[in-house]
Amino acid sequence: MFRTKYSGKNSVIGVVIASVCILVYLGALVSVIVRINTSMEQYRLTAEREFYELADLASSAGVLSFMDETFIEYIQNALMASKTLEGVIISGPNGEYGFEKEPGRAFNWVNNSPRFRNRFDLSRQPLYLPLRIQGLRNVNIRAVAGALDYAELAVILRQAMILVASALALAFITLLMESTQKPKKAAYGMTPDKGDQEMLKKPQSVAGGSYSQRGHVVREENTENRLTEELHRCAAAGKDLTFMVMEYKASVVEEGFYARFAADAARFFSSRDFICEKGDRGISVICPGLSLEAGFLNADEFHTRVMGKYPGLFKSKTDLCMGLSACTERPVNAGRLMFEAEEALERAMMDPVSHIVAFKSDPEKFKAFMDSRG
Repeated sequence: MFRTKYSGKNSVIGVVIASVCILVYLGALVSVIVRINTSMEQYRLTAEREFYELADLASSAGVLSFMDETFIEYIQNALMASKTLEGVIISGPNGEYGFEKEPGRAFNWVNNSPRFRNRFDLSRQPLYLPLRIQGLRNVNIRAVAGALDYAELAVILRQAMILVASALALAFITLLMESTQKPKKAAYGMTPDKGDQEMLKKPQSVAGGSYSQRGHVVREENTENRLTEELHRCAAAGKDLTFMVMEYKASVVEEGFYARFAADAARFFSSRDFICEKGDRGISVICPGLSLEAGFLNADEFHTRVMGKYPGLFKSKTDLCMGLSACTERPVNAGRLMFEAEEALERAMMDPVSHIVAFKSDPEKFKAFMDSRG
């Protein structure tokens, strides 16, 4: 598994800019909510004021001529001049009379009588007053207003979008700048320190001078030599090393599968110089700088990827088994490490449940064992 590591400076800048962008997004959201709420409240106050003005006009005009052409023209002109009101209903002795700013927007007509429509963009604000017109009784006026000032809403949303777009542009520019930086690649899910980097920079020689024809990785007979080389390098750098062996159980697979399987391992574990052939259905993996615990996690991750990539071949987790062992502060040689990993693999192959088995040794007991053997 590979992870990319950037310089500390770039990481800090990225975190700061990400935090700024998040604050801008939250600020824009809060600002929109507050400003829309304030706009709606102001719109309701304006609607109430305009309704009272229209009611006064209706009372004054009604004294002279209620519901004649002049009265109707006064009311319609006042409604058209209103910023908030969408419809007016005046009830009188002879029935109900409706006035609309936009035909069909505010009313439904039932038996030739206007009824306010129930629309989401019309306010539920109660606008009702009795009209005092001399000589007439039971005269009242009702109105319905719009719910929002859409012109102001457009301004609010436009300004919020400018803030969000600016934050997105800043984030994109930062991402673009960081992507141009050459990342330092760390193998096996670990971030290499200076010693690891120097070790990985050294040319990886392949004993025998060539890769295998079948898997295009290290030949099986050169596994111990390659493991010995890496053990020496890790011992000199004071690093751990994990050795893993894996084998799939399917005996009949499509042509070329083994080479693809070995290539998958080479991509995942950094280089084909760390991958060795093992029998007809297996490979060995050398993981310098990796502890047993980290090796187990990487093995499990690789196992999951292979299972997902080849579902037709690997139907059960135990169709691909792995065995691991690590130096763990022991002066162990390549032969011993290979033996321990093979033992762990054999246990995994026989276990109906566990697909990965790790050989974990006790450094003190191992030392005592080696001392006992001279």
